[in-house]
Amino acid sequence: MSRKGFIVIAHGSRKTEANNRVFELVRRLRNYFQADIFKPAFMESASPSIEESVKLLVDGGINELIVFPFFLFKGVHYSKDVPEIIEKTIDGTGTAVNVRMLEPVGMHPRIFDMVQEMLYDEVMDSLESKPVEPADIENRSMEIIESWLERCDIKAEQRPVIKRVIHTTGDFDFLGNMVFHERAVSEGLKALNEKKAVYTDVTMVQAGINKRFGHNVACVLNEPEVVSRAEREGTTKASAAIKSLGHKLDGNIVAIGNAPTALITLVDMVKEDGVRPALIVGIPVGFVNAKEAKRYLTTLTDVPYITNRGHKGGSTVAAAIVNALIKTEFMDK
Repeated sequence: MSRKGFIVIAHGSRKTEANNRVFELVRRLRNYFQADIFKPAFMESASPSIEESVKLLVDGGINELIVFPFFLFKGVHYSKDVPEIIEKTIDGTGTAVNVRMLEPVGMHPRIFDMVQEMLYDEVMDSLESKPVEPADIENRSMEIIESWLERCDIKAEQRPVIKRVIHTTGDFDFLGNMVFHERAVSEGLKALNEKKAVYTDVTMVQAGINKRFGHNVACVLNEPEVVSRAEREGTTKASAAIKSLGHKLDGNIVAIGNAPTALITLVDMVKEDGVRPALIVGIPVGFVNAKEAKRYLTTLTDVPYITNRGHKGGSTVAAAIVNALIKTEFMDK
């Protein structure tokens, strides 16, 4: 089994403030992932050194070292100096460790976003709002989003979903963090065409889904038997609601935008009880078990899903995904 350790490497400075940025980055990574597997390291002028951090991780029992170079470009440090230091240090421990160097931060495609954010206030001081006809507001918004989509390698059938999510949230992070099962869109469209039901984890998702084409959109969260079951089993109402539906979910769409517990329960039901929804939209928001639940969803192979990486999501996003599929099937043909 792979046991990974991570080091964030910077050049190092005699200025404490500069080095503290690296320590803060590592602290936030540990907090975000709730895991103490990240170590800071400096090439010179600060500690811990690369050698010290590598030894700490190796002594902790890792067999795979992931190196994140906190550099702008692929210079000599990236291509020669850092790999040589790491190789020599690992050789000295006598332990077999696989090493992977990630791309330096300056090579990330979203470096533009960071620069844009840093310049935002200065640039906006010189801009003024422009009059736009009410009927053109959504079209103009979609044109702007489409211009961003063109920069990315996104499958054609996924584009309407991602576009609608970004339009709903105003958040371009969804350009790079959404995850689709290979049959997600086709099976979702098929289920909608056959007027299959859509079951939701909370009433907010239920309220947000377009019902004009006759789809039954149901949420059993507040049913008395669900409330009783949650109290009896000591679980959340959302989890109890999904359990109560059981094989009623077979062939239908399930949209979860709020409760990680509901998504975890549903994946368990797929794996253990043979429940087979046509599509799972699993995009709960939150900081406790949301990203883990979504990762668990992606372990399914025979049930299609749409999800995302990280803590973002929510009821409006779940509804937007289903509405994008409805629009594709009934309004764009």
